[in-house]
Amino acid sequence: MGNGNEPATKADLNELERSLRADLKQLEVKLSADLNRQTEPLRSEFQHGFDDLAEKIHDSETRLLKAFYTFAESNQ
Repeated sequence: MGNGNEPATKADLNELERSLRADLKQLEVKLSADLNRQTEPLRSEFQHGFDDLAEKIHDSETRLLKAFYTFAESNQ
């Protein structure tokens, strides 16, 4: 491409396409890295909440089993 007043050739368009594809690839890599960095705290918080819920369910099961066991013992 010359001074901007000349018609674009097929080679000019191919060069522009390669440049745009490279820029798009760089943008995709950057956005992916940014997204991963931003979602990591959310993932950690979600895992913490899941662990708390699992522990509460386990504690509830334990209390129920103890109550049933105590009831069964008292009936014997």
